[in-house]
Amino acid sequence: MAMNKVSNEYADTLGRLFAATPKAVLAAIAVSSLTHGGDFLIELPDCVLREWAVLYANGIVPQRPPTSTTPGQRAKIAPPQEGTR
Repeated sequence: MAMNKVSNEYADTLGRLFAATPKAVLAAIAVSSLTHGGDFLIELPDCVLREWAVLYANGIVPQRPPTSTTPGQRAKIAPPQEGTR
């Protein structure tokens, strides 16, 4: 398993499909999954930051998540609320 800026355990598991899938398609799949098919799009920035922090904390990705989606604010990584994940 490679963990670097271009690969991780999840990317390796997808194998050739990862290389063949456009980044925009992977982003759409991630957004759809994180927002229950787009039902909670307003919560997307917080969902992405929270999930990225979890992946980073567990050593899945080496890239440290940004501190915030709003300049000058630190991200508040909180557990998911009922009905949002």
